[in-house]
Amino acid sequence: MQQLETTMIHDASVTLQTRDGRRFVVRHIRPEDCTLLEAMFWQLSSETRWRRFFAPLDNVDPARVQQEAKRLAAINPQQEVALIALVEEEGQPAAVAVARYACLPHERDCAETSIVVRDDYQHQGLGAQLFDLLVQVALARGLRHLVFLTHADNYGVIAMLQRSGLPFAGRFTSGMYEVDVQLVDGIEPVFPFSCPEQGHN
Repeated sequence: MQQLETTMIHDASVTLQTRDGRRFVVRHIRPEDCTLLEAMFWQLSSETRWRRFFAPLDNVDPARVQQEAKRLAAINPQQEVALIALVEEEGQPAAVAVARYACLPHERDCAETSIVVRDDYQHQGLGAQLFDLLVQVALARGLRHLVFLTHADNYGVIAMLQRSGLPFAGRFTSGMYEVDVQLVDGIEPVFPFSCPEQGHN
């Protein structure tokens, strides 16, 4: 784990593989990856889009997708981290998953987190490996909480967190499930979306 942690912190890449033996490369996202993100979006099913973006986006304007891909690829490294998983398809790189977090402005050691995996790479441990790397980067940067805001029936996220071995707590609210993953032992969970008045030091 230490080797992976050092690799990701220093903006290099690491090669991993899925449960069925397919190899993929993980590295920090770059602005020029916007075209890879755009192509990946069009390969996501309606359900996967719904899970990630809270809408099926079946009839979305291609210009909007292009604009969002550019925004998501051009992160602020002081506040955000995004890891992209790449494979080679027909001799060209293709994105099959992205894991990211963005620090919350009102919670200095807490970040909102999301993971999306292309349908043909789901249920193969790829998301869990990306999350593990994201946790290592978050710890190195002083974060203590990673928060997921997801659908109440997103059992895949819950199962992934259970397998991670990290303590977490959740709150159901308005059909959504807010999960706080505590990266440090002995701290109380926080729920910045469903209980913003809670606060913590």
